[in-house]
Amino acid sequence: MANSGSFTTSTYGGVRNITFNWWLNSQDISGNYSDIGWNFIGSGSNSSTWYYTLNGYLNVNGGRVFTQSSTKVQLKVGTVLASGTTRIYHNNDGTKSFGADGGATIYNYGTYQTGSGSWSLPTIPRASSGSGGTGNIGSAVTINISRASSNFVHTLTYAFGNLSGTIASNVGASCSWTLPTSFYSQIPNANSGVGTITCYTYSNGVHIGTKSWNFTAKVVNSNPTFNNNQLTYLDSDTNIVNITKNNQHIVRNVSNLKVTFTGATARNSASIARYEITFNGNTQTKTSASTINYGKVNSSKNLSVSVKVIDSRGNSTTISKTITILDWVNPIGNITAGRINNYEDETKLKVNTSISSVNSKNSIVSIKYRYKKSNTSTYSNYVSLNNNQEVTIVINKLYVWDFQVVIQDKFGSTTYNFQIAKGLPILFIDTIMQSVGINCFPSKDDSLFVSDIDFFDIFPVGSTKMTTNNVNPSTYFKGTWELITSGKLISGVDKTFYLWTRIS
Repeated sequence: MANSGSFTTSTYGGVRNITFNWWLNSQDISGNYSDIGWNFIGSGSNSSTWYYTLNGYLNVNGGRVFTQSSTKVQLKVGTVLASGTTRIYHNNDGTKSFGADGGATIYNYGTYQTGSGSWSLPTIPRASSGSGGTGNIGSAVTINISRASSNFVHTLTYAFGNLSGTIASNVGASCSWTLPTSFYSQIPNANSGVGTITCYTYSNGVHIGTKSWNFTAKVVNSNPTFNNNQLTYLDSDTNIVNITKNNQHIVRNVSNLKVTFTGATARNSASIARYEITFNGNTQTKTSASTINYGKVNSSKNLSVSVKVIDSRGNSTTISKTITILDWVNPIGNITAGRINNYEDETKLKVNTSISSVNSKNSIVSIKYRYKKSNTSTYSNYVSLNNNQEVTIVINKLYVWDFQVVIQDKFGSTTYNFQIAKGLPILFIDTIMQSVGINCFPSKDDSLFVSDIDFFDIFPVGSTKMTTNNVNPSTYFKGTWELITSGKLISGVDKTFYLWTRIS
């Protein structure tokens, strides 16, 4: 960029030429132009020598500013052929380059001495530039303007989505602007959006330029409206509630837990996308207000249920509630049962029961038992007994008996099944059959039974026995024996053997 410049024509005779000089007089910002002064004067190497010049011309910025066609001029160094001022208008952005060219005939009127040049003028400041505008919707932001002249004023406008409008007029170096809440409607599915601010620059009422820049509008305070009062639960099993007297108490493994939540409210033009319900480590998704039946809950301690609502922008609010769990397990019985002396018909039964308190709402409803021979299918009728009460039951010691004990409390019951074995004495003397049983009862007269084996009947019919004396085995053992054969033992032994067999 230059504030002055010149060019010199070609030289005649090595001593004379013409020089064009220009200089910047002034610039007008609002008019967007420069005024330059200029002259076209004789120049050369010898200041005393002169020549006539004729047919001169000069063009500045494409326009003819000097013409000489008929008058001879005595051209010396410093002779002014022409001078003046020229107004040069700049481009819209304030820049401008211009050129000049000119010449004349010197002495030889048929030959022109010419020259030219081009220069860039200082840029005239044009449209102001700005920055700022980014902030939270509904909050004030500052817009700063960098202007070329303190006389410039500006009109600021915005465009955001389908919305547009004027921010302010007659703005100098800055202004404050509150981002309109109507911007929310333009970004229902995002937490920010980009818009454009346009600055129109004026000087003395004349529009001299326009510039634009982007700003970001941010969504704030837009989480869905959702509070803990919108989340409820209850035990929907009326039978259990009749016992606990409180549907907010959930009894482990017997209550029916039902959770309900009402709809959340989306804010600032968003919409509700979904709900995420988390309970006992499991999460499920719903798209609207719902009631969820969780059924029976297996937990011995309080649990929490939470509902997270998420809107179309991804913003969320979570509410939660603690669910009161009352621990309950099936009644537990410590049962003792057995025959007197381990073999009598008389059998003792005692049930010691423990139950869960359930906030002091539980109690034993009944303890009952029944029994049957293990080889039959029909039980006796149930018989009731008290906790920790011992009863005597008479059951034939010759059989195995199946027993069933049922313990019932207010919330459930437990059934125990067990057997009473046959009566098995270590030693039993049957005075009627004149027999003895070891770990069993004798079943024959004049017998010795060991674990149901007749010790005196160890040789069944068909058995054989060899003796060295001629005594019938029936003398010692049961049954009828017959001598099969007899003879000498092996050589060298002077003995006779007798071979007997039991025939009955």
